[in-house]
Amino acid sequence: MNWEDTIIEAAATDTGMRRSNNQDSYSTVRAPNPDAWRNRGHIFLVADGMGAHAVGELASKMACDLIPHTYLKSKVDNPQDAISKAFRDVSNLIHGRALANHDFKGMGTTCTALLLLPEGALIAHVGDSRIYRVRAERIDQLSFDHSLVWELVRRNHLTSEQANISVPKNVITRSLGPEAAIEVDIEGPLPVLDQDVFVLCSDGLSGSVTDEEIGVLASNFHPKDACRYLISLANLRGGIDNVTVVVVRVGPWTDPDAPDKPVEAKKAVNGTKPADWKSRFKDLINGKRRVPIPMVESKGPYRTAPCVIRADLIERFNELSRQVQEMAVTQSWELDWIELGRLRRLFSESLEKNDKRKALRNVAEIFVILGTAARFHRKTMAGSQEAV
Repeated sequence: MNWEDTIIEAAATDTGMRRSNNQDSYSTVRAPNPDAWRNRGHIFLVADGMGAHAVGELASKMACDLIPHTYLKSKVDNPQDAISKAFRDVSNLIHGRALANHDFKGMGTTCTALLLLPEGALIAHVGDSRIYRVRAERIDQLSFDHSLVWELVRRNHLTSEQANISVPKNVITRSLGPEAAIEVDIEGPLPVLDQDVFVLCSDGLSGSVTDEEIGVLASNFHPKDACRYLISLANLRGGIDNVTVVVVRVGPWTDPDAPDKPVEAKKAVNGTKPADWKSRFKDLINGKRRVPIPMVESKGPYRTAPCVIRADLIERFNELSRQVQEMAVTQSWELDWIELGRLRRLFSESLEKNDKRKALRNVAEIFVILGTAARFHRKTMAGSQEAV
């Protein structure tokens, strides 16, 4: 990768429909200049906390606040070793906080980090939050779930089908905090291609939305829209857990629905002008060009799936939206019915023209309207019950 490469990211987190507080956190830290990028890259993290009395919320926040800080301040030259040490150091801090307060017993968090470096994408991972890569209409899961289900399958004790039926899916086998020592999975650096899309998410998303659906929505829309659509979809399917997603696109974005809009010239990722040849030569003679980090053999991808906009996927989404809309009518939700009707008409027109992408966008925007209304209705009903 190069400092001049365009990188577009967006992130969002949501409490979901069943929880009263959000124990998820995320962090995105861009390198401020070319020299910092060459040494440490850009950092993206997602963490999912656990523990009662809001200690899970504290644990995930500590991970997302302190891991980037510790990593960037580390005296260790190798980014692989530096990020591993940052994970272990912060895990020790969380563990110490739990030991110091009886109410913090069981405090811990998952954490998944993506580093974009000159050598490519480096992944550090503990827990069952996930990182995906979407490339050429295929989605690959690049992280291994540290969960009881996945561990039993890996050790050949059960098949995937048996484990999914008989083993609780929410039992994780590794996290930051509960133990004094922690093993950190490192993958990469992996080659990065123009138009690659990386998705980091908590299990509130991956537990409700299929890999195929994540890939289709993340790859076909701007990261900001993709985050809105994915969270709304997870909530319309029950929103049983907190939902957090970070979408990182490598390369410029051109909206296919606006073909007449001129494509913006490539810019440096921090909005400054790309470094010219004089700056690069100066860095070279000053010794700022570091030795490339060694590649760790990747065991992944651990799962892969096609993510093409298919007619049956659109129909699946449409059926979900129809079911939720019927619920909105029955329960008298407050929502913008005029806008909903407009999107329905656009959706039908897109299908008639066989424009699958526009149909997908329209039904995804319907998800957002219905999801917002569902959240407001739930909050209103909860307030009414408390008043009684």
